[in-house]
Amino acid sequence: MPIAGWKKLCLFFYTLVLLPCFAYTESPSLDLGTFNFYLSPKILEEGSITDMGLGYAYTETLSGEIRFRNTKIAKNEELAGTADSLNAVNETIYEFFLFPVEYQFLNKQGFKIAAGAGLYYEYDKLGEKGFFNMPSLETLNPPRERVNSYTNDFTMHLLGPLLEGRIGYSAEWFSVGFSGGVIPVFFLNSTQKTGIVPLLDPHYAEHSQKTWGSPHFYLSLDTTIFKYINLTLLYDYIRLKYQFIDFDENLDWITPDRNTVIQSFRIETSALLPCGGDFNIQAGYGYTFDSTRLDSAAAISGNRQYVILAVKKTGK
Repeated sequence: MPIAGWKKLCLFFYTLVLLPCFAYTESPSLDLGTFNFYLSPKILEEGSITDMGLGYAYTETLSGEIRFRNTKIAKNEELAGTADSLNAVNETIYEFFLFPVEYQFLNKQGFKIAAGAGLYYEYDKLGEKGFFNMPSLETLNPPRERVNSYTNDFTMHLLGPLLEGRIGYSAEWFSVGFSGGVIPVFFLNSTQKTGIVPLLDPHYAEHSQKTWGSPHFYLSLDTTIFKYINLTLLYDYIRLKYQFIDFDENLDWITPDRNTVIQSFRIETSALLPCGGDFNIQAGYGYTFDSTRLDSAAAISGNRQYVILAVKKTGK
């Protein structure tokens, strides 16, 4: 069918709105006595990611922390599967990692082991607007207009319990840290309005849903070599059954259930420039390999690169 290529719009939608960057590495931080603060901006080709965090030490072994991430995406690109098209994308994601309690099991001779429990919340707002020119639409019976406009507005709230653990070792010229977190189950509430004019009648469709997903987990390996070279590997995984707006071969709006698996693998490398004490200016480069799979269909990838600028604490 000439229309079949437009099914890829749904995969494009998933790649944008259901791939939050959960992975968390050893915090670039500023030690202010019982308080701990960090700020780490990352510059993408099409936007930015800013990480912030504030921690408080109740005792030598008990602490609490809140982390915040703001992701902004703004870009123009082709619609998936259609060369003669243009789509303007604007997306803002807010993520909160709340850890009221973190316990440090070990902090001796450079070794550290800690774990915490808390809550994760995400708010995602996506807006898309564009057009496509598909000559094959004129061959349908009855013929359709070849040039159509496309809009998509999406809002999502995601909430779930969060468990995280860390283990690491640091010395004067070398450090390594491994951390992992899991949201065993999460609640998702979303609304979506999509339009394709004049191809579909009615021109617009709206859909809202409340559903559950499980699991979502993330892993990271953070290494500092020769004191001034940093290498970080990060992995994310999320699985859920989700409904989204689509249309069938009769050009009628539908909202099918789809089993969705989203994965992301990131590589970051950077230089650490001393700026006094245990603190360093961190400047480097990162690259993300994204993968989105619906049901048993082939996975769709969406890779991107970014620049890292931060202040990093590397002391014991």
